[in-house]
Amino acid sequence: MFMSTVTAKIDAKGRVSVPAALRAVIASQAPEPSGQTGIFVYPSFTLESIEGGGRDLMQNLNAMVDQLDPFSEERDALAASLFGDSYHLAFDADGRVSLPEPLLHHAVITTHMCFVGLGEKFQIWEPDRFAAFRADARRTALENRNLLRSLSAGQREGQ
Repeated sequence: MFMSTVTAKIDAKGRVSVPAALRAVIASQAPEPSGQTGIFVYPSFTLESIEGGGRDLMQNLNAMVDQLDPFSEERDALAASLFGDSYHLAFDADGRVSLPEPLLHHAVITTHMCFVGLGEKFQIWEPDRFAAFRADARRTALENRNLLRSLSAGQREGQ
């Protein structure tokens, strides 16, 4: 799973080093048919951030879209937004990628970015914007902590 928060700088050639912990998760997933290892990224629907992951994430998203009526407007909108705006970015020999300008613009990223692990996926943020989001997210998490229940507690209740 994708975990942790790591800030990275965009180099003079527009590349950023993907944190080793994220690359390790990608490496543990099924290899790409092309043989190129990398990340899949797309603009967040709801936040000024970039969302991404490995092949597993894209396969899961595809499976969710495939469950929708193939001729519905909702399916077309989701598919176009998810896959039409997605990029597969192959790692170079040093584990770096170059994020496309439309994604950087969407997330208001200029010189630095932070990679934020979210379990099945990760997000890429402009660091100051993420700091503000994190503060709000922690308040919301505190208010909603009762939604989290231990698996063992659930098993005890079901016995």
